[in-house]
Amino acid sequence: MDLTVRIGGYSIQIHEPDNHPRLIWPLRPFDSFLIPPIPAPDLQVDVTVVSPLPDLPPGRLIFDSIHGCWKLSQSETGLLFESLDPKILQPRVRARLSSDYRAVQAWILPSLEGGQVGWSPMQLFNPLIEVCLLSRLSRDGGLLLHAAGLVFNQQGFVFTGPSGTGKSTIAELFAHRSAVVLSDERVILRRHGQTFSLYGTPWVGSGHYAENASAPISALYGINHGKEKHRLVPLGSSQAVTLLLQQAFLPHWDRSGLEMTLDFLTSLTMQKPSQGLSFLNQPDVVDFVCDHSSTLTMASG
Repeated sequence: MDLTVRIGGYSIQIHEPDNHPRLIWPLRPFDSFLIPPIPAPDLQVDVTVVSPLPDLPPGRLIFDSIHGCWKLSQSETGLLFESLDPKILQPRVRARLSSDYRAVQAWILPSLEGGQVGWSPMQLFNPLIEVCLLSRLSRDGGLLLHAAGLVFNQQGFVFTGPSGTGKSTIAELFAHRSAVVLSDERVILRRHGQTFSLYGTPWVGSGHYAENASAPISALYGINHGKEKHRLVPLGSSQAVTLLLQQAFLPHWDRSGLEMTLDFLTSLTMQKPSQGLSFLNQPDVVDFVCDHSSTLTMASG
């Protein structure tokens, strides 16, 4: 049975041939990212539900996340992946990945939910499929960013910053003005030729916004809560790149991918206006951002 989603413009297809029950699926908001099976997906994951997991040949460790939460190794047969069950800290998923992260052969332990034995697709999405998606994004010109993204008056706005700086707050303020909030937690930024686009993702924040849609990027904002009034500070390209890198999900295991990410961010911040935004939790911040954004767009054009 095939399970296919499209995230950030990438089609991701999971094929499990033995038709084991899928547990806790479809899971909101991933259900809105489901698409019909297609003949040539961008990422093909062939999964076998099996116990015990197969022993894969040892390889040279490339990356170890959070003391073994998941590992990526290089062996003679290709890239090897392993992730642990966080409850018992034992291997839950093992996989063999192609060097371009487009094809995955995975093995997953069966799970029990509500008295039913099956397998959980989310145990593949987090973190195996995320690892492949981050790697593909970096090589293709793009990244996954800790940010709120929305579309208002046909303009795509990106608001990024650490947890607690107001991403869900500003998303809600714009939503009250009928903006389409693509996400209030993670967005995907991509380059297509000379166009930079913003995509919604199924990874949500406290506002639970997630739209399977995209829009051209008009402006980027590094945000925080203001004290007396809304305030904007222009950011140079190097300042904006530093800000975005701090909030990006980076493929630390892929040196060439990291280099291409830097090139992408440099091009993005040189072509799109970047601002530091201190704002109050007040509805007029929407007009404040839009008024200044129009000025910036005219100046950059």
